[in-house]
Amino acid sequence: MRKKIFNLFFINFFNLSLNQGINILVVILVTPILFKNLGESEYGLVNLAFSIVMVLAIVVHYGYLLNGPKRISLFKTKVEKLEFITEVISLRLVIALLISIIVYIIITLTNIFVGYEDILMFSLLILLSESLHPLFHLQGENNLSILAITNAISKLIYVGFIILLVNNPDDSFLVNLIFGGALSMVYLIYWLNFFLKSKTKFIWPNSHKIIYRIKENFEFFFSSIAGHVSTYSGIIILSNFIDDSELGKFALAQKAGILLRMIPIFIIQSVLQEASLINQNRKSHFNDYLSKFYIKGLLFTFFIGLLVTLLSKQIIIFLSGSEIGYSQEVLSLLSFIPFLAMLNFKNIIKILVEEKKIILNKAAWISTFIMIVLSLISSYYHGGKGLAIALLFSELASFIVHSILLSKSNDSK
Repeated sequence: MRKKIFNLFFINFFNLSLNQGINILVVILVTPILFKNLGESEYGLVNLAFSIVMVLAIVVHYGYLLNGPKRISLFKTKVEKLEFITEVISLRLVIALLISIIVYIIITLTNIFVGYEDILMFSLLILLSESLHPLFHLQGENNLSILAITNAISKLIYVGFIILLVNNPDDSFLVNLIFGGALSMVYLIYWLNFFLKSKTKFIWPNSHKIIYRIKENFEFFFSSIAGHVSTYSGIIILSNFIDDSELGKFALAQKAGILLRMIPIFIIQSVLQEASLINQNRKSHFNDYLSKFYIKGLLFTFFIGLLVTLLSKQIIIFLSGSEIGYSQEVLSLLSFIPFLAMLNFKNIIKILVEEKKIILNKAAWISTFIMIVLSLISSYYHGGKGLAIALLFSELASFIVHSILLSKSNDSK
């Protein structure tokens, strides 16, 4: 049994790592092209627009990245599973459309996004791709190899069009448009194939079912917003205190930092389904199961942090074509975020498998509030380097907050 559990973890982690490896390869291929052809300022604005859209994307996901996989893994019948999938996709599509309309109105009537309105407007296609993202389904089915395949195909299309179409700063609006378009097309083909193989039609659910899903997952949605804000809002905050050139240099380092931040998330995603089943059927083994991956995850992320720090100069030179000391220092700081995020591994798994929504909400929003305050103060006084330090302390604060609230919850039982 232990061997089977480890094999399942290894398969899931390998597939997620392969998927991230594809993303890293794309960053290696595309970043030098974009940084050179767009220049520091436009590159910074493209990443700023991307970060804004990714914050909005968590609204589109509506929390189903947190508990969707668990739901799918525990459904007893095919009919229940298909009904759940169609309702989740439908809800996401509605939310993506509403957000796009709201953003368009804001861009048209205000000057909030002055200087990069077109970039942001064309970036909204990413919301469609996020609404169609099959991760919650593939993770629930323990079929993450398909995720790597769809990601590889979409990113190949993305890289090809970037090379062909993005040649100067005037083409900056195309970058995120191409990204969202490539993903949307591949995900749409995936779902068409899925429903054909299932011999069922995608039937749009009635409004009552969509409203039911909205009510059902509101607390997970609310907490997931906080987590996403913590990941992507830093550069949005920073953009208010530095010029576009420095923003571009920070974005260069952050590009690698965000990829590294996914490592603890992969470990959580790799064990979540099995942890849910163990917690349900063999509760006495639950803590031992988590401890085994916790220690290995801490060692692995600490090693990655050291390695990236030692190679930060070479990484920045490779990505930008020149030595940028500012970006190198920021990357060295960001490289240890995965280690600090991994400290929270046990807390997050326990909260998710036991569906402690109230604790998740409290912990997520308290942590986000701390992150925003630290980021505002540090960005104001020390720019990008200050923000990087604030993000490190935010991860540590998040671990402490989750631990305290979870401990209090267990004591009150």
